[in-house]
Amino acid sequence: MKARAADRSSRAETSRRRGIVLWTGGPALILALSVGSVAFTPAHMPIALWWPAAGVSTCLALLAPARHRPWALVAVFAATSLGSLVGGRDPAQAIALGAANALEAAIFIALLLRTRTDVRLHTAADSLRFAVSALIASTAFGLLAGAIGSVTVHSAFGAMALLTAGSHLSAILLITPLVLLPRRRIVTVPGAGEIAAQIAVTIATLAIGFGFFFELRLGFLVFLPLIWATQRFPPRFAHVETLLIAIAILTLTRLAWPSRLGTGLESIELATSTVGFLCTIAIFTVATAAERTASLANSRRALEAANARAEAARATTETLRVRYDLERQREDFLSTTSHELRTPVTIIAGYTDLLRENDDLPAETQPWVQAIHRNTGRLAGMLDDLLAFSRSQASPPVGVDIPASTLIAAVVDLHAGDAKRRSVSVTIDQTPGPTLHADPIHAKRALSSLVSNAIKFTPPQGRVHLTAVAVADDIMITVADSGPGMADETLLQAFEPFYRGEQSETRAMPGTGLGLAIARMLARRNGGEVTIVSHPGQGTRATLLLRRAGAPALDTTPTPAPADDATTGDPS
Repeated sequence: MKARAADRSSRAETSRRRGIVLWTGGPALILALSVGSVAFTPAHMPIALWWPAAGVSTCLALLAPARHRPWALVAVFAATSLGSLVGGRDPAQAIALGAANALEAAIFIALLLRTRTDVRLHTAADSLRFAVSALIASTAFGLLAGAIGSVTVHSAFGAMALLTAGSHLSAILLITPLVLLPRRRIVTVPGAGEIAAQIAVTIATLAIGFGFFFELRLGFLVFLPLIWATQRFPPRFAHVETLLIAIAILTLTRLAWPSRLGTGLESIELATSTVGFLCTIAIFTVATAAERTASLANSRRALEAANARAEAARATTETLRVRYDLERQREDFLSTTSHELRTPVTIIAGYTDLLRENDDLPAETQPWVQAIHRNTGRLAGMLDDLLAFSRSQASPPVGVDIPASTLIAAVVDLHAGDAKRRSVSVTIDQTPGPTLHADPIHAKRALSSLVSNAIKFTPPQGRVHLTAVAVADDIMITVADSGPGMADETLLQAFEPFYRGEQSETRAMPGTGLGLAIARMLARRNGGEVTIVSHPGQGTRATLLLRRAGAPALDTTPTPAPADDATTGDPS
């Protein structure tokens, strides 16, 4: 609790400090830039050549909390008006231009936030939306400034509007991206050597393009270091460099102003071409850096997705390996246990048979011997189930043609004693059945599991009925009983190994819960299937599907985990 309270307190203190910097530093910077821009105005110019306060104003409005944004616009109005007054402008003109500056920032913010809250420059579409918003807002300011200038200083409306619109547009495009760039670093900063070389090339191109070496202006040369910066350096570095290049261009142009005017260029034409060039390099940097940011972000997301897929694949492989080891250990345990228990069970069964044949035993011991014999047989059957289940990866079955009626009769004879003891009648469809193709041991064991389940869960005086019909290339043997049926939740888990349903538990039914799992495993190894259909109170229909004799052979490769594909069935 103390740690969380300390963390909240730290965040609150950080937020308070940021608020102080924003609300004191922002207006102060706007004021200083406004004064400097007025002082930097060339001779014979009706207005400042460049107005960086416009870019800082939009930054202040963007960084201010939404509920305090109107106060940010008030601060913009006050700071720009006061800056113009301090710079020597007429009070009416200063106040009017301050109001126009505030309106420009308001229009820009309204357009940028019109359809979204995240206005950072992630993609080229974001940079286009940003540039269009800046263009509309600066155009609105230009029209107002042209009207104000024509009234206060009697300047030409068109020239005044064009120059001020371009001046403010370039300022917004050059400065505002510094607070709209994504905070997450996606570009590795090059080494110190490359940074030094890039700065040297930038200075050289500026000296050649805007210095005093040539009368012809070669300003297009600055695109060479800009391309280098946008493609090799972080976006924030490229924007800062573009801003510094713009300031250098303005300084060099201002210093060379008299000589440039001597070449025949008028003041308005030179100023317009200068701010136009600033807008061009600003738009180039914004669009190029945003496009590269989006490309790098997409590449990073693709790499992260690939890494995630690779990690998932490794985890899946490890899971399968662990599962395989567990399956192998389980099979080894079941096989070893079955073999170890079979010997004492066989010995017990042998001695029990001797005792049953001994006529000298007292009559009262005969039920005891019968109980030993009966439970020994049940234990031997359970061991057979465990051993059969542990050998799920055994050699492929050897299929032969078997009349369905012969298979059904053999299984019914095998369970005749159990049916008689439980007072359950077992009937067979007497119609001559078709012939199937399967391993006889597998087919008999699979069908035996279904018949055993049906007899076990059918109440006294109930009925179990077996039919066999040919369906396309398969033989469908159905075991239908008049038992209580199964609930849906039992059906969903019936084929899971060792699963015993609620009826098995409440009625203390003997069994291992492997009967249906083994039946399905053996059926699938012979190209067949086992399915169960049951409803509570309406009995159960278990179906053994095997290939018809003469039908095309199927791939009978054994499945590693027959119980994972659980559907429905009687738990045994």
